[in-house]
Amino acid sequence: MSKGDARFHELDDSGQVERRSARPNGRTPERDSSCRTSGARRGALGGSNRLLTVAQVAEYLGIPEKTVYQRWRPWGLTAYKVGRHLRFRERDIEAWLERQEVPGT
Repeated sequence: MSKGDARFHELDDSGQVERRSARPNGRTPERDSSCRTSGARRGALGGSNRLLTVAQVAEYLGIPEKTVYQRWRPWGLTAYKVGRHLRFRERDIEAWLERQEVPGT
């Protein structure tokens, strides 16, 4: 077994070598953070990975859509371009709202 192959092997409880399948990108399923099945681990970051439209963000915040288009950069929101449309991760909106909390209220 070469040194490169060792990362795809693991000892099971009985001390036997257990072969794990490798992904085409060289990651193992347990360490592949882009894997959809790892959503439970990623949920620990807080909030959902669901993408929201500008209209959904505006409705959620109770502001006009025009304000979202004008203010997302100055507010420091992270936006994603999907085609020619802006999308925002729900967890990013939640994190931004947490940072806007006024102390003493």
